[in-house]
Amino acid sequence: MSTPITRETFISSDHVKVAAANPTMVKLSADGEGIEDVPVPASIKETGILPDGYSVDFILDPIVVIKALAKQDITTVEQLSDSLLDDLKEKLNSPENLKIVPTSIYEEKLAIATSDESEE
Repeated sequence: MSTPITRETFISSDHVKVAAANPTMVKLSADGEGIEDVPVPASIKETGILPDGYSVDFILDPIVVIKALAKQDITTVEQLSDSLLDDLKEKLNSPENLKIVPTSIYEEKLAIATSDESEE
């Protein structure tokens, strides 16, 4: 039986802890009209637990990778070599690709990426 490639295929179970180790996170500005980078609080760094209202954003989202693979008719996990799958997971879950952001921003970005996916 074939396993379809999904967003979850690429998301590591420790991606939140990896993102929490970054020096900064995104916060909505006081007026709610913009965003700003602020230091990740020590409590988040220590526990790896995000406060309510925050999520981990993938700068290069796995959906982009899924779409690129699908254009090459690669739609199941079995079509990927173990080393390629591991490399993709490593890149997508690297600290440089993860950012703690307000959940509202994360959800908006994901909705856009998902709607783009359905249009193709």
